[in-house]
Amino acid sequence: MRKPNVTMFFPAYNEAENIPKLLNSAISVLEDAANDYEILVIVYEGSSDGTIDIVKKFAAKSNRIKLLIQPKDRKGIGYAKMMGFKNARFPYIFYADSDNQFDLNEFKKFIPYIEKYDIVAGYRIERHDPRTRIVISKIYNSIMRFLFGAKERDLDCAFRLVNKKVINSINLVCTTGVATTELLAKARKKGFRIKEIGINHYPRIL
Repeated sequence: MRKPNVTMFFPAYNEAENIPKLLNSAISVLEDAANDYEILVIVYEGSSDGTIDIVKKFAAKSNRIKLLIQPKDRKGIGYAKMMGFKNARFPYIFYADSDNQFDLNEFKKFIPYIEKYDIVAGYRIERHDPRTRIVISKIYNSIMRFLFGAKERDLDCAFRLVNKKVINSINLVCTTGVATTELLAKARKKGFRIKEIGINHYPRIL
């Protein structure tokens, strides 16, 4: 199978300490796994810890890295994801959180499935978050499955590869964290094929 052309994007808000490791990891993975690629970092304009400046420095060194500013009056992780999807140039779009709780090398596990499936969705084999967040996530997943008919086991996992034809076929409107479920629910309703793959999840260090 030929190496794919990939857009990776990462929403970020006050992630100055995590961005260098994240971008260096993304570059390393894509240099090995992709034919051509770009990396988009969508930083909320209200970020106050220097995240924007750090991304600018990386972008100045590589035309494959681009900074997108999420306006202050357009809050929400869902809006950041809409910006990522809208600005993606390549047919395979991957996104993840920018807090380094995932190993981007596991993106390579998705590649064998990209021609057969329209979405490859990661699920956390063992979630390493505070207990309160884990409990809330379980409740959230149950509610979302009931309300929207989503069947995937980890609806709010932000480690996902999406074929651009899915984005061109559905209308994403949710600006909050529910956007991860909206994508799966609307794609499933349209008949797109979804593959789930277990991935590792690590405690947040910084």
